[in-house]
Amino acid sequence: MTKYTKEIKLAIYHEWVDDHRRGTYLSQKYGMGRGGIHYLVDLIQKHGEDILDRPQQKYTADFKLAAIDRVLLGGEALRQVSLDLGLTNTGILANWLRSFKENGYTVITKKKGRPPKNAQKQGQTADQR
Repeated sequence: MTKYTKEIKLAIYHEWVDDHRRGTYLSQKYGMGRGGIHYLVDLIQKHGEDILDRPQQKYTADFKLAAIDRVLLGGEALRQVSLDLGLTNTGILANWLRSFKENGYTVITKKKGRPPKNAQKQGQTADQR
């Protein structure tokens, strides 16, 4: 899914609430899936318009594990947990679940950025390469 600006997301929300436009119309107008529109509207209604101002977040392993436990052990729906936690979409939690199962039921936090060069290449000078 393409990224949408805050203005577009607010326009979708206000068309939903004020003009009583619904999923199919908004989906065709903005090129966003109906499920994404429903989730966006529910997210703004639950957390307010300030939820769109949050910068990209880095979630801790404990936070991820608590969310995963709510889904696997608590039996809550993925969408509801994502909505309660204020995640920007349900795909984030779905990816955490998939990664959790693939890694032997442990939460792995990935390091951001470029991996370091291996130690052997660091010791070489430019004329040895």
